[in-house]
Amino acid sequence: MKMRMLAFLLALVMMLSLFAGCGKQEETPAPETEQTPAAEPEQTPAAEPADAEFPLAETYTVDAFAFSNTGNELDKTLTMQVMEERTNIHFNLTLVSEAEREEKLNLSFNSGDYYDVYIKSGISAVDAFKYGSQGVIIPLNDLIDQYMPNLKALLDAQDVWNEITSADGNIYALPQLDGPGMAAPSTFINQKWLDAVGKEMPTTPEAYLDVLRAFVNDDPNGNGEKDEYGIYCPSGAVEYTLPVFGVAMDYNTYSMYDGADMIYIPTSEVYKEFLAFWAQAYQEGLINQDCFTATWDDINAIGATSDTLGCIPTWGVYQHVGTERDEDYAPLMPFNGANSVPTSSGVKYGALCITDKCTNPELICKWADYFYCEEGAILARMGVEGETYTVDENNKYHWITDGTWGSDANAVRNSATLYGWYPGPMTKALFFDEGQANPEELFLYQQRLQLLTQAAEPFPSLSWTEDELNEKSVLITTINAYYYEYMAQVITGQLDLEDSWDDYLANMEGMGVARLNEIDKAAYDRWLAEQE
Repeated sequence: MKMRMLAFLLALVMMLSLFAGCGKQEETPAPETEQTPAAEPEQTPAAEPADAEFPLAETYTVDAFAFSNTGNELDKTLTMQVMEERTNIHFNLTLVSEAEREEKLNLSFNSGDYYDVYIKSGISAVDAFKYGSQGVIIPLNDLIDQYMPNLKALLDAQDVWNEITSADGNIYALPQLDGPGMAAPSTFINQKWLDAVGKEMPTTPEAYLDVLRAFVNDDPNGNGEKDEYGIYCPSGAVEYTLPVFGVAMDYNTYSMYDGADMIYIPTSEVYKEFLAFWAQAYQEGLINQDCFTATWDDINAIGATSDTLGCIPTWGVYQHVGTERDEDYAPLMPFNGANSVPTSSGVKYGALCITDKCTNPELICKWADYFYCEEGAILARMGVEGETYTVDENNKYHWITDGTWGSDANAVRNSATLYGWYPGPMTKALFFDEGQANPEELFLYQQRLQLLTQAAEPFPSLSWTEDELNEKSVLITTINAYYYEYMAQVITGQLDLEDSWDDYLANMEGMGVARLNEIDKAAYDRWLAEQE
């Protein structure tokens, strides 16, 4: 176990030393920017053979489902416009926001009124297998073999076929390949405010609570008003503080492996302590009171117009407060030296699925395969030279922030490229990292190196049997919904933690949490056996 961890960290540090911009900085919404709309082609059925050359002689239109940030519609991005011109494939996109994504994704499948293609939809491996087993989502194995030479070569070279293969041996979704890195956002704390209130960087939960009180009560921004947030969490972001409490939770299974046992975090004692901390912080007004309904757009608007944010759980602070104030923030390290910063192999699931309604899946696979070569990966992540970035005499690139696509690097990427919140079908362009010159991302790179000194053992991508996945998909539907509801009720004071905890555990047990943990433990044990 220790040797695998050492090998991973060595590979990760070597990669980061070369690639200053790696990570998911784009994953929070960017400010709305003026965009050039794509032309609306005449919709026609597939009329080209699978081996037709791009651009097709006739437009091939597919109905597709995709997540898209407000103001950064995917169909208006430069990447999608260029690809439509290059291939003559038109994606008739139904775009959904984060708030409605999961509900509309499941509704589309369950109603039978589903789409030809799901791109950047956030579909999970469990759901992909579920609908794949029903024959709705088609297997991609043969299509990858015949029509995706770029992806096939990468999967061979990185030896990660197993991370995208379901228990029945089928591949139901294309991946985003990013390489080793952080597996979850980190918590960043306002160092300038720490200095202003005379506090040290907190190293215990008690000290952290004391810092949050000072942030809210002692006017660290110096404007004479009580307008500071100790920490601001959009909906879903409270969980991103788990690593500072020593919890390296895998966000796919909600579990942690301690070297001897699989621990389902939402029923653990450390999770109870985590809930108690944030319930007290909420009661004292140290966290935003809409932390279960606020959006990333909300925190971006606050950060852009005021100096009121003490702590931010995020991939990169400059996304929210801009490039002039991002260096005021430092990473909050795990308390008591815990190695609990989640890391991953960088294989992100669910970038693109194709259903049996698609009349020519071969063309979609050929379209996507371009993004798995260097030239296509640059288009997917960076856009077009001369429109979204320039290259200097030292072969370093600089984002164009005074043009059509946005006023900073984050805005340009969100409005112009395929890279963003949910995985898209692409690999990491070497130039994206090797040509990096953006000072904010270089600063963020140094912060991530600091965080990785307390990295946890990477949690592997597990493979379940068909029976296990069928059972698991039923269990997690009710368990995860109840777990999140309980977290919100306890933190916001609707339920008392001590009075309700035993009932919560009993309810979780009745919903089958022990069986869920048993299934995941069996899959983990099989993975361990394969490593020997």
